[in-house]
Amino acid sequence: MFRTLAFAALALFGATLVPPLAASAQDTPIPESEWRDLTRGKTVYYYIDGTYFGREYYWPGQDMVTFQHASGVCANARWTYSSGEYCFFFDRPHCFAHVRRDGEIIIIPQSAEAGGEQEQLVQSISPTSFTCTPGLTS
Repeated sequence: MFRTLAFAALALFGATLVPPLAASAQDTPIPESEWRDLTRGKTVYYYIDGTYFGREYYWPGQDMVTFQHASGVCANARWTYSSGEYCFFFDRPHCFAHVRRDGEIIIIPQSAEAGGEQEQLVQSISPTSFTCTPGLTS
């Protein structure tokens, strides 16, 4: 049931936002090797329009992440890189361009589905992991 809730939250996120965005002229793509060096064994914190969106731990030695949405819902996914896109396989592929823009790291959705997703700002990258546990139930 917990896994179903995680996928439902991720699907809800994707269904309530704007269409996919394109990289702008001032964006510099982040190559896969650099992204791996930045994130291996670390937690990335994402914000959308100044609001905390979630965090994602990149497992060392694996192409796996654990994502925790701001609501507390967690999901694990495999990720790949191809032709400038980072794709994360949760309930369906969620693909993004990772770019540098004005000294910040921006994650740009590449999904072609209706509803799309919004750009995310990488607020910080921490050398620590986190543990996802289901919330308390009564």
